[in-house]
Order: sequence, then structure tokens, then C-alpha cells
Amino acid sequence: MAIERTVVYKIDDQAIHVKEEGPADRQVALFIHGWSSSWYALSPIFQEFNRRYRVMAVDLPGYGESPRMKERATIPAYADLLAKLIREVTDKPIVLIGHSMGGMISLTLTLRHPELVERMILICPTISGKLSMFINMFVSPITFLERSVITNRFISAFEPYFIQITDRLMRPASFADRTEIKEDEYTHLRADARRPGQGRVRAECYRAMRENDLRGKLSQVNKPALVIWGMEDNTVPLRDASVVATEWPDADLRMIPNAGHWPQFETPVITRRYVKAFMGTPVKLLNLEF
Repeated sequence: MAIERTVVYKIDDQAIHVKEEGPADRQVALFIHGWSSSWYALSPIFQEFNRRYRVMAVDLPGYGESPRMKERATIPAYADLLAKLIREVTDKPIVLIGHSMGGMISLTLTLRHPELVERMILICPTISGKLSMFINMFVSPITFLERSVITNRFISAFEPYFIQITDRLMRPASFADRTEIKEDEYTHLRADARRPGQGRVRAECYRAMRENDLRGKLSQVNKPALVIWGMEDNTVPLRDASVVATEWPDADLRMIPNAGHWPQFETPVITRRYVKAFMGTPVKLLNLEF
């Protein structure tokens, strides 16, 4: 589905590239991607929003086309910056849709600025900040090598070989054995994960997630939420889903078989069905459960 327009917002001298679609006078639905990604990460569910909402899919600072922040990236810094963006574009509460690290940012934004949020959809959200053992053992070492200029140049020089390595690592870490993701979609996601010049922010965000453990805080979230998780997620461990079930029983937690970390691409029909049902329920009825 084509994106209608690209808008660059300046918030506190920070440029944020945003893909926008839908009527500009409608309620805002803000899409927040995760680690090593871009606005494209949530594109399979745009069609559930673009007729009734103003879709705004951000490139977080340091990712996609957005330049990185002057200071080190942290989850609260991202949340506060996006809160200012929300206030810039609307005076009404919005819908938040976050994937992976974007789910952690969405929750942090809601905890820090609850008046800005009406409801949220979280897909495989990072809760504890501790990614899976697979990621910690095989993917994060390459991420940390990218932090310095020297090693980043070395990696760039041998980019074709590193792409082959990360490609082999990304599939079992990200997707189910029987994933239905299309090859062109996978190619786009892989390109985002290996975008040149973003090694430093990838390393910063790996640390940022670990510093922003949300365990013990979920009970403070009083906004209606749909939480979707792939049952074969090998990026954000399912123990984080257990935290949601234990600490946040009011959240509508849905587990999807034959999906890993990207159910919006791997099982798009059932993912969109859950999103459509949640978004089709008036917030007054959702609030009766909270």
C-alpha cells in the first residue's frame, strides 16, 4: 500500500521523518517501530487505520531517514520527544501502535504522558529490556562492534560477508519455522536492519532497552491495550509475555501460532483481524474493563 506523503517535523531542533496517510483532520494513530528498523515495520496494518485515522509512522531518530539525536539514545528520551511531536500535531488523545522496542517506547510514553493516549496496540513489545539468549549470543556482538568508527569501517568494508552472517542469524531470531513472510518484505526488513551509518544508534538502543526495565510498572498503565505476540518469538522472549499476563491482566493478550517476532508480516490475516476488532470497539466499552 502506497504512503501518501512524507513530512519532516522539527522538534527541539531534532528532525523526525514521518510517513503520513489518511485525512489530516482525523484522530492520530502513531506507529513506532523497533530496534534496527524503520516506519516500514508496521506497514501491513496501516490499512486498518488510514480511512478513519491520520496515520503517522515515524522513523525514530537514528533510524530510517531521521538523523540521530545529539545525546545518547534512551527510551525516555524517545518517549518525551514523541510526546512533543504529538502535542505539535493534535490536541486530542491518540492511538499508539508500537512494535518491539517501539512497544517499550509506547508504554514509557503512556506512563510519562498518560493524557496523550487513548488506547494502544503493542506487537511483541520489549518489557524487561533483556532480549532473548539467541540475540545476546549471536546478534548483539556484531551490534557492539559497530559502535566505534574503526570497527564500523571494517564491517562496512566486508559488508557482503556480514550481510550473509546477519541474514542467517536474523531468520531464526525473527521468524517462525513456518513463516508466511514474503521475500520482498523480508528483503526490506533486512535492509533496514543493515542500514549503513546506524551502528552506533543500534548499540545505544540495545543498552537503552536494558536500562528501561518495565517490570513492576505495568500495573500503573490504565489505558485499553491489545498486546499481540508470536508464539515463536526468538527476539523478545516469551517470558516478557508472561510479565504482561501477570502484571497487566486487563491487557488483551493474544498469542499467535506460526509467528515469530513479526506477526504483522508472518500471519497478517489474523493480526489484522485482532487489530480490527480492537479498534472497532468504542473506547467507552474498552474502559469498562479497566
